This record gives sequence, structure tokens and C-alpha cells, in this order.
Amino acid sequence: MQKSLILYLLLSGSALYADVPSGILVRAVRASQPPVIDGELSDAAWQEAPPITEFTQHDPEDGKPATQPMSVRIVYDSEAIYVGAEITDSGPVDVRLLRRDADVVTDYFGFLVSPYHDGKSGTGFWVTASGVQADAVLYNDIYDDFDWDGVWSSATKVTSTGWNAEMRIPLSQLHFTSAEVQTWGVNIMRDTRHNKEQDRLANTPKDQTGFVSRFATLTGIEAIHPRRSIEVQPYLVGRSNLTNTVSRSDPYNQRNETLASAGLDAKVGVTPNLTLNGTINPDFGQVEVDPEVVNLSAFELFFPEKRPFFVEGSNLFAFGNGSSNNNFNFNFFAPKFFYSRRIGREPQGRSRLSYDYLGAPSETTILGAGKLTGRSASGWSIGLLDALTSSEQARFQLGSDRFSQTVEPRTNYLVTRFAKDLGTRGRLGVMVSSVDRSLNDDVGFLRKNARFGGVDAYWFFGKNKDIVLQGLLAGTRVDGSSQSIALTQRSSAHYFQRPDAHHVTYDPSRTSLNGVGGLVTLAKQTGRWKYNIQAQSYSPGFEINDIGFLQRADATATHAVLSYDNPTINKVFRSRGFWLAKFQKWNWDGDLITNGIGLNLHSTLANYHRLVLSIFKGFEHPNDRDTRGGPLTSEPRDFNVFAYYSTDQARAFSLQVNGSRGYSAAGSHDVNGGFTVTYQPVSNLRVSVGPTYERSHEFHHYVDTVVDPSASATYGKRYVFGELDQHTFDLGTRLDWTFSPRLSLQLYIQPFISSGDYGSFKELRRPRTLDFERYGQDGGTIAYDPERNSYTVDPDGVSGPGKEFGFGNPDFNFRSVRGNAILRWEFRPGSTLFLVWNENRAASEPFGDFSLRRDLSAIANVKSDDVFLLKVRYYLPL
Repeated sequence: MQKSLILYLLLSGSALYADVPSGILVRAVRASQPPVIDGELSDAAWQEAPPITEFTQHDPEDGKPATQPMSVRIVYDSEAIYVGAEITDSGPVDVRLLRRDADVVTDYFGFLVSPYHDGKSGTGFWVTASGVQADAVLYNDIYDDFDWDGVWSSATKVTSTGWNAEMRIPLSQLHFTSAEVQTWGVNIMRDTRHNKEQDRLANTPKDQTGFVSRFATLTGIEAIHPRRSIEVQPYLVGRSNLTNTVSRSDPYNQRNETLASAGLDAKVGVTPNLTLNGTINPDFGQVEVDPEVVNLSAFELFFPEKRPFFVEGSNLFAFGNGSSNNNFNFNFFAPKFFYSRRIGREPQGRSRLSYDYLGAPSETTILGAGKLTGRSASGWSIGLLDALTSSEQARFQLGSDRFSQTVEPRTNYLVTRFAKDLGTRGRLGVMVSSVDRSLNDDVGFLRKNARFGGVDAYWFFGKNKDIVLQGLLAGTRVDGSSQSIALTQRSSAHYFQRPDAHHVTYDPSRTSLNGVGGLVTLAKQTGRWKYNIQAQSYSPGFEINDIGFLQRADATATHAVLSYDNPTINKVFRSRGFWLAKFQKWNWDGDLITNGIGLNLHSTLANYHRLVLSIFKGFEHPNDRDTRGGPLTSEPRDFNVFAYYSTDQARAFSLQVNGSRGYSAAGSHDVNGGFTVTYQPVSNLRVSVGPTYERSHEFHHYVDTVVDPSASATYGKRYVFGELDQHTFDLGTRLDWTFSPRLSLQLYIQPFISSGDYGSFKELRRPRTLDFERYGQDGGTIAYDPERNSYTVDPDGVSGPGKEFGFGNPDFNFRSVRGNAILRWEFRPGSTLFLVWNENRAASEPFGDFSLRRDLSAIANVKSDDVFLLKVRYYLPL
């Protein structure tokens, strides 16, 4: 039965090895004189090239001819590719000004090219009718990465019949072979705002998959050669730090401080198809701040990378995600095998210090970093990154004594990624990474080195690449002192010390730890009915947090998803669909630690409003993380509903509303709601305001673990919990003010309030249950000392064997404001000036009640840290 099902799934996509070429041929011609990029289209070069005029709708009426004419011509010379487009538009042309790479529905023209014509990779260039550029790297056929910024020129002009667009794309911005005659893949796109139409030269039907693999074929390009170009970007930074959080008696910090620094970014063509990107003493002061959060879980939170050097080309180091349309993950944060925010992180020894005054950096200095990327002559894609960070010292004072201590050792990070295309249907890849630290006794709690190695692959079956089979297999090893490996075993990603675990043993004398992991996915990609079946598993010793991101190991997660999507337009819907999922997760001891089902309904209405409803039902199961390394508890059955509604996002005024409601059989419950209003009062100003509010009651939230041999039922420790009422208010506000295609102002500010009120303190009576003994009610006594803001517990009363213990009052009221403003001026292509202001205000009070008016008003009195920064980066092509 099982073999028959697998055979059916594999063969339901029909023939196994056919490809889906578009069959479209277009031609470029060599220009005797390159056109002037001014939006006029009057140059003789354009008349020499044949026009491209046949385009197909992708939206709204997929597969039908475009309703608005467009004529595109492609010419080239030994320096660049030139694209000219005459775009007819019967409606008003949208000339809104946006910042570069903004994800906003507007009139744009796009030229996408795949010089290797491999069906997998390419580069996209877009320009709006107002002249704003966007660009992206295309990879794995269906994915794009808009974090890459190329250096190219464009011009647009609004005419009486529509608008014109011209592009000049230097050959130095493209990777291609040294063949005398070139054959490239190409696609041309056009979006029209007034009728919400998207047209393509090579269209992918909405119920099918593939993008780069369907590109048209571009011929006519001859006698051009890859450039071994050298591009240098030196930069200067001036910074002023203003703070009133520093005491006047602080011997290490000043309230006003002015600093200056310099650095260098460089791009060198090592070979025609291999490029080395390097940075020396990088500064990322122009990067937007992370949003504020309060994390009460056992796990580290994930924040996306925003630093340009690490963001650009990050897709080259993606591992294991294959080419599936959707990977789905239910109640499991899948590992990220390369997490570049580990490089330059906050010094890890800083939080371990006790001090009255501290002088220590908030970030580890990156001395230098380099990336080698490209393609070998034999067809291997290559990505290699190496970064060296400095040793960081902290000076601190405790009482009258002063100390100096290493808080971060000198560290080298190395990531290598190789991948080989298997025709247009598959890919085989390898990834290896290492972290090596120069340790001393001050930082002996850190691992000395970490190793990771793995292989990943995917393969498409079916005439239209209907089915994809993808997977990975990986192994890890970390080495260090017995202290560092003991801390690793005890961390929330592992919890080897769990007293009722049979599959792991905590060994404080170990000096290394090994682990393995893997994933396999079988997914149908095309048609209205699809499925996604996945299993992934990571052993208890799997550890990648030195250079990757892993919330927890010791897990085997599986799911099966059946989905339906109907893109046919009728009077009510533009599209509608649903997916139904069954998911579960086990630890390697065989405990079923997640068990649930989910249903998602989604639709886009005829007026472009969107509706989403998700329902999740969880069944009772054990929980191996509640006690933070203690015995299992029980997770009761629960029920959660999420709803989302949005209006037409292409309009000047748009609204997004979301809300959720959840509860469990134990009495926990939560409600969350918010909305985002986006308004564009004039063509170059866009404002977004998004308040959210969450209120939750948690029946049991971890407070403390107390050693007491008399607590025999819970293995000689008392696991203290409390009921928690939490309120969180967040008001994220953004402003984008674009003065010209090269001059823009971004503002982000986030007032944030979160309060937690703990009560009904209790301890776990026995494992695998939610059976608690409440202090002061079921047994024992509890007393609160307001002067010390702490509790004292006698768990068995005066005559019992349990020993008295205490813990601090965990109530909190946290208020903060984070924000920054960034003025960006690209005063010449590739050369940029940044003016930046950053503010951070944060304070916490030892009480748990929530008052929106009081807490918002109190933020104004919170002491602030302000940074004013001027950065100039100059582009020098050599």
C-alpha cells in the first residue's frame, strides 16, 4: 500500500523528464553608437533593433494577451546592455515617488536576464514611471533577493500616450561565460497600476511553477567578454553619541562623545566569473534598528539580517530550502544554517559581569570580511565567506575595585557553499562552516571551535516540474572546555540535564558534542490541488548556534498538507483557496511534544480586498521545555483562531486588520488585535501607523528552580510556576518621504509597553501532569516582603521537611521607544551620503499592572541614548 501511494504521488505529474521552454526567441543587436539614457528613445540605435511587442497577462486574466501595447528593443556594445521601452497607457500614469526597492504597487518596467541561461539564476532590473530603481538577484528558479543593489543607470519620461523607459546595464554587473556567441535567457515585465495588470514576455501560468526556467531566449549577442572589474568604495563616518543614561561619576563613559572612523568596501573580479567582495572595518550605523520585544520564553529570538555586506548575496549561502513553493513549518522553527548576525554580535561575556560601572562595546568589531562568489568553468556555483572579529575588552568597577576582562575572543568565521545544477531539473549542494576562537580563561565558557557540514539536493518530476523532492543531511561538532560543553548541554536548545530523559545523559566532563540532522520534502507544485509532505529531525547534540540559528534540537517534526487554489476570476473572487494540515513533533525519547491540525482559508475579492482565516486545534501532549531542563509537564488541548483582512494595497489609503483568539483546557487564554493604516497624501510621501495590543493569561509560567532533596516526586528539585497576566502595546510608525529617485528620508519609531503581573505561585507536584501545589492554598506558606520586593516560601509548612527558599518578585512594567531616521542621497551612481539619527529609551519598573495612558506618558521621562551619524561612501570603478 505504501509503495503504491508513493508511486502514485511521483507519477501524478505525468512524464518525468520533459522541460517547459517558453519557445519565445528575441534578438539584440550591436549598437554602432550607444543610446543616450534620457527617456527620449530618439537615438538611432533603437531603430536598429527589432521591436518586441507580444506580451501576455499574468494578472488579472492569466494567459490572455496584454491589453496595453508595449514595444521593447535591446541593443548592446562592449560595455553594456541597453533596453528601451515605449509603454502605451490609456489611463493615468502613476508617477509616485518611492524609495529604492520599495515593495509598492505602481507603474514599472522590468528587464530580467539569465546570462547563463541555466533555468535557475539571473538578475532583474526594474524602473518605475517616476524613475525609481529596483534590482534583485534571481535564484533557485522561483526565488528573488532584492537586497542586492547594482550600479546601473536608467531614465523615464511621461508622454502623451504613456511613458518611456531606458536602461543601461554595465556588463560588470552581470556574470556570463566567455563564449564568443552568447545565448541568454530573458524576460520582460510591466505593471500598470490603474487597471492592476501585469504583463510578461514569458508567462508562468498561476497554477504552475517555474520562473527563470521559462524565460525567453535572447540571441544576437556576440564578441563581448566578462570583465575582471575592480570597484572600490571608501567611506568616512562621523558619529556623535549623546546620552543622559550615564552617571557623571562614571569613569568609563561620557554623556557627549564624538568619534570618527574610516573603512573600505571593494569588489574585485578574480576571474571572469568569480568576484571577491571585501570590507575592512565596516560600519553599519545607517541600518534600521530592530523592533523592541519582551521575550519570556526559554528560546532565543530571531531577528533578520539588515547589514548590507551580509544581506547582499545571502541567497548563495541558503542551505536546504530547495525549490519548493512552500516549506511550511508548524510549531517548529527550522534551523538556519548560516545566521550572519553571529558575526559582530554583542560581546558574549558582557552579560556575565557584575559591576557598578561598565566600559565595554555593545558590538564586536569586525576587522575584515570577504566573500568569493560566482561560478566555475565546470558549472559549480561557489560561495565562500570569511570574517575576522577582534578580541573585545571590558573595563568595569565594582565597589572601589576596578577590573579589566576579555568579553569576546578574537574569532574567525568561515562558510563555504558549493552547488552543481543537474540539468534544469535538479541541484546538488554542499555546505561546510567553521568557527574558531582564540580563548583565554576569561571566556572559557565559550566553545573553542564549531564545525558544520552537510549536503542538500532537489529534483523535479513531471512535464511541468509538477513534483519536487528535496532534502538535506548534515552533521555538527563543537569542542571546548568542559565548562563550555556543560553549558551547551544545559542550554535551552538541548536540556541534557532533564531527569526523566532516557535518551540523553548530562556529562559535565565532556569536551565535545556531536549531532546529526536531516530533512526530506515531497511536494506537488502545480495544478489547483497540491500537497506537501515533510519530515525533519535533529539529534539532541545537533548544535549550530556559533554560526547558525537553532532554537532547539532533539526534535523530529512531520507534517502533511493538502491545499487547493483556484485563480479563476468571477464576480466575487479573484482567487480563493484553502489548506488543511496535520502536524506533530517528537523528541528523540519518543515523547509526542506537538500534536495538532490546522485549516487555512484565503481569498482575494474582486475589489482586491483580501481575507484570511486560520484555525488550529492542538491535542494534549507532553511538554519537555516548560520546566527549563526539568521533567516533562503536560500541555493541555488548545484552540486558536487567526483572522486577517486588508483593503486594496494599491490605493492611496489602505488598511490591514488582524486579530487572534486562543485558549487552552487548563484556563490559559489570549487575545491579540491590531491594524495598520497606510496613507499616501501626496505622490512622494507615504505614512504607515500600526498599533497592536495583546492581552494574555497563562495558567502556568516558569519562575524558578530550587534544589531540595525532599522534593522526591520531582527528582530533588522544586519547579516554581506562577499565573501570568501580560499586556503588550506596540505602536510601530513608518514614514517614507522621497524627494527624488536618489534622495529619500525614512523614519521608524516604535513606542512599546509590556507589563507582566504574576500571582498564584505554585510548584509542580509530579511529572507529565499539570498538577500543581499552590502555595498558601494547597499547602505550604508564601510571604511577600515589599521592601526587598521578594517572596519567601516554606513549601511544606513549619513542620515539613522542605527547606525555606525565596525568589524575587518577577512582576515587570517595561516601557521603551526605539526609532531612527535615515536620509539617503545617492549623489552619483553607487556613491551615497547618509544622515542618521537613532534613539533608544528603555526603563523597567517592578510592578505588573498596565495603564496605557500612564505608561505612554512615562516614556517621555525615560532617559535616552541618541546617536547622530554622517556617513559618506564613494564609488570608484577602476
